[in-house]
Amino acid sequence: MVMLNMGPTSALVAKVVSHRDLERKVILALGEFSQFEFIDVRLQAKFIVVKRSRLERIAFELLERVSKIATILGIDSRKSTGQRIEIDDSTLEKSLNFARNILKEIETKVLEIDTKIASAAAEIDRNISIRDVAMSLRPLGLDMSFIGTTEYTYTTAGLLPAGRLSLLKWSLREVTDDAYAFRSRPLKRGVSVVSVSVAKENKETIQRILSAMGYNEVDVFDDVSGSPDQIAANAIRKIVELEAETEKLRNSKSQIARNWGLKILAAWEVLDIEKAEMEVKNFIVYTPHSMKVWGWIPVGSEQRLTKLLRERTDDTVQITFESPDFAELESPTCLINPSVVKPAEGLVTAYGTPSKSDIDPTKILFFSFPLIFGLIFADVGQGFLILLIGLAAWRAKRKGEEWGDILGFLQKGATGLMMMGLCAMLGGFLFGSFLGSHTVLEPLWPIFTYTLENGDFNPWRQYHMLKLSIEVGAIHISMGIVLNLYNKLRHREFLKALVPLSYLWLYLGFVNLLLAVGYSDINLWFSSTGHMNLWIPFAGIGFGSGNNGIYPPLPITPMMFTIVALILPLIIMAVSSLLSGVDGLVKFMEYSLGIISHTVSYARIFALNTVHVILSSVFFQLIPGIIDIPFPALTIFGIVIIPEFFVHDGHLVAPYLPLLGAIVGTVIVGLLEGILAFMHTLRLHYVEWFSKFYNGSGIPFKPFVIKRIHTVSMTPKHVQSSYPVA
Repeated sequence: MVMLNMGPTSALVAKVVSHRDLERKVILALGEFSQFEFIDVRLQAKFIVVKRSRLERIAFELLERVSKIATILGIDSRKSTGQRIEIDDSTLEKSLNFARNILKEIETKVLEIDTKIASAAAEIDRNISIRDVAMSLRPLGLDMSFIGTTEYTYTTAGLLPAGRLSLLKWSLREVTDDAYAFRSRPLKRGVSVVSVSVAKENKETIQRILSAMGYNEVDVFDDVSGSPDQIAANAIRKIVELEAETEKLRNSKSQIARNWGLKILAAWEVLDIEKAEMEVKNFIVYTPHSMKVWGWIPVGSEQRLTKLLRERTDDTVQITFESPDFAELESPTCLINPSVVKPAEGLVTAYGTPSKSDIDPTKILFFSFPLIFGLIFADVGQGFLILLIGLAAWRAKRKGEEWGDILGFLQKGATGLMMMGLCAMLGGFLFGSFLGSHTVLEPLWPIFTYTLENGDFNPWRQYHMLKLSIEVGAIHISMGIVLNLYNKLRHREFLKALVPLSYLWLYLGFVNLLLAVGYSDINLWFSSTGHMNLWIPFAGIGFGSGNNGIYPPLPITPMMFTIVALILPLIIMAVSSLLSGVDGLVKFMEYSLGIISHTVSYARIFALNTVHVILSSVFFQLIPGIIDIPFPALTIFGIVIIPEFFVHDGHLVAPYLPLLGAIVGTVIVGLLEGILAFMHTLRLHYVEWFSKFYNGSGIPFKPFVIKRIHTVSMTPKHVQSSYPVA
């Protein structure tokens, strides 16, 4: 029954015709409906340009002013405060008056405060420069009013590399015939502060010499005079006064933000909604007495749209629904999924929006992605941390908090993170990993224990992990082929269904030969004696392949099985593919090559899990334990979770966790390996899985939505009236 609903929701065209006086109510109703994507039909009506009215132009102007006030006050319009203001936006005039009244109360004061703060900041910067200049000139005791050009002299002061003082003095003597005044004092940072006075006619020559020597002239302020100590003291006093004044202004601004923040956010949201409503008017066709609008809606939502329009307008509104001939080519794809699986839907649409002929794999990916991630990043402690991050992001999202552009992705994928954390914990219990340590938990799957009964390292664990990875890949790929087969049958493309049917037949035969006969000796596949064994997923891990006591025998020789399950379906798939022309040939080559390469690609589960184990152990070996936290034995329903003793290096030791190594390893390995595990899990779905059944060439559905997080509309429902609609 689940499979019957796996296709994306079809779209149909809703046509709404109403009297022009109901235009605003119709638009508000469509925004509340939130599943109506406007269709641009203006060209058909030979009408393109929509001129804005005077009130609409005022609305855009007010939105800019309110946005500026919100920015000055540091109010984030995207972040919900958890409180809402009731407003009546039944008419554009009421929305504008609401915003005008708020601006009238605070705009002048806020702009005045902002101007004063900016002026004070500029004055503070100026006095800081004055202070720094004065402190630089302090060793010379030079009055700053002397710096500059007078009727007869030119005086400059600044900083010069200490090693060029002698060269500067020699140059001054040569250029001025010893008619100059020069003073210098060394500073601690390898430079000297100097002052030079020469005759006015030597100004340009001296400036060129100083510039060539790396001289840095201090800034000169015309309204500053006195000794450097006096100037520095005055500048410091002014800085303190200006900073105190700025603090008072900021407190006043904060007070306004606290008192008026909710109303400012409400005004911004009302005007932003008005802007959105004005923009969709570009898609409306008008006649002298009526308005007409077309839009895509999901199939099955007709009744809800009709009911909503009747409630918000009246019975004179005409609503019709149809599926036009061009819908198969141009209609958008509507994805209707539960909110809990939205993170998986985001991964699907990031690859490409499902088309009409596609299956929507969102619900399957919501489970398959975390499960594969959990096998790669198998750790109870680190998985629990991912779960906590997901819970925190989910809670913040529910409260309307915004974590910004980067951390906001965690909020969007909160439920996905929680699933990934749970699956990582499940993998950790299966393999016995806790915060990178393997001296705490007993693996629930005994064949994946890290040490044998005598305390030696288990050399077979890696082989078991490799086989598990291949079997996970075989099931995942087979599921993709089944989805392709189902999709062809769903569209009644029975001839084309031969390709995925034969491919599934071929692939399962290949996997059975690989895992139930062997991959070390391909010649066994063509043996004319003996019998075959049937591969059962996961059951045979740890027991070898072929006749291992787990796989049931089949009364057929390997050669006959190879012919029936490998060669015959390959021929059928080739013939069926060639009937589709060049595209079919390309698909045949892709499928044939993918049988081996895509299956082997799942070995990255084994590789990444092994890397995770090795890197975690490195930190326990290199970093002293300092604190070893003991763990008491724990058994639940007869299942040993934490054993009483571990065998380590041939000795019995109580379960313990080296704390420092666990912390450092979790921070470094957990972060890097977590990102790496996510990317490779994504690759396995995009490349190995999607290539079996998914195209992603659909058109995204972009409905018109009015989202309110700061306001609640009190717009009354329409009272029945009669209009001539033409």
